[in-house]
Amino acid sequence: MQIESLLLSEIVPYGNNVKKHPKYQIEQIKESIETFGNNDPIAIDENNVIIEGHGRYLALQELGYDEVPVIRLKHLSENQKRAYILAHNKITLNTDFDMELLKKELTTIMDIDMTQFGFSVNLLASPLTGEKEEPSEEEEETEPITQGNLYQLGRHRLMCGDATNKDHLEKLLDGTEVDLYITDPPYNVAYTGKTSEALTIQNDQMETSAFQAFLTAAFQAVDPHLKAGAAFYIWHADSERLSFSQAISAAGWLEKQCLIWVKDSFVLGRQDYQWQHEPCLYGWKPGAKHYFVSDFSLSTVFETSLEEKSKAELIDFIKSYQEGQPTSILRVNRPQANQDHPTMKPLALIERLVRHSSRQEDVVLDTFAGSGSTLMVCEQLNRINYSMELDPKYVHRILNRFERETGIIPKQLF
Repeated sequence: MQIESLLLSEIVPYGNNVKKHPKYQIEQIKESIETFGNNDPIAIDENNVIIEGHGRYLALQELGYDEVPVIRLKHLSENQKRAYILAHNKITLNTDFDMELLKKELTTIMDIDMTQFGFSVNLLASPLTGEKEEPSEEEEETEPITQGNLYQLGRHRLMCGDATNKDHLEKLLDGTEVDLYITDPPYNVAYTGKTSEALTIQNDQMETSAFQAFLTAAFQAVDPHLKAGAAFYIWHADSERLSFSQAISAAGWLEKQCLIWVKDSFVLGRQDYQWQHEPCLYGWKPGAKHYFVSDFSLSTVFETSLEEKSKAELIDFIKSYQEGQPTSILRVNRPQANQDHPTMKPLALIERLVRHSSRQEDVVLDTFAGSGSTLMVCEQLNRINYSMELDPKYVHRILNRFERETGIIPKQLF
């Protein structure tokens, strides 16, 4: 069977094609072509009528392709053509994924957002089942949670404790060294959640000097447990950037870059420019080479002849290269509702940071756990998480969230 090139304008869609191709699916096909290239020839008959590949045909039209690869199925009778078109479409729908293997495959894919192809591994999906993560309901605490309580959650640990208390950190980690520190401290902005509960955050309204001392104590408490070369990602507010930077410096860490999370919508307020981003300070502890993973698989594309590519192919090439490189801009949709914590971070956002700066089986620490998103991502990506949260209310919600999504019952150690 020979592959040939044909002008897209010469290809004719089959008039009775029963397979629907809604706009969202065409967008997914376009994303696939832009990410991986146009790797599937369209199957046509001797009259250039499409037998298989209507969705690709529509996507290639929108992408501006002039010529496309095709294969001719000349051996089919008219009756066989109609039957094959139906059979080909139906057979692909007759089976489903092995969900365990699918989960493993998704966790090994680096720097390619699989949600653009319809896989539910983003903020609306359970990191374990691929099903929609249900918003938590307010649940009665069966036992009161107090500072010092420590819980085992599978391979992970969660403590109700003070991030500035060195004894609490030692109790939580119990001699374990940390490979990556991701955390979301209070922003010192007296933030109140937008849900009916109007959730608040402790230590979120201080004088600037007191707030800087608070952050310094928190980071210095972490430092003895952080391996040399271990990276950190620390979310903060622009209004307190100086306090965060000085606290990082006081801990002896090296601040390298400020990443920007660009949200899909802004928060309406009284500022001249409405807030639609959150910054995150990135760096590492000096003393050893830091670990960072990037997908450089696109580099071999430079060996092809750019002069021979069409305009549409060159545009695809440039977009694929740009999107394949980690940049200081993180484009992830914000949660539709911060049901568990007023500054809840989407799983897809934390997932990107964990993938870039840790290996499987590495230890990831979060001393301001909030809603437990770091914990949930670590469970998904085969990392080991140690989390600290001061507010018993949020500790309770993290415990419930983990049990609800994993089926693992937390065990109280202290």
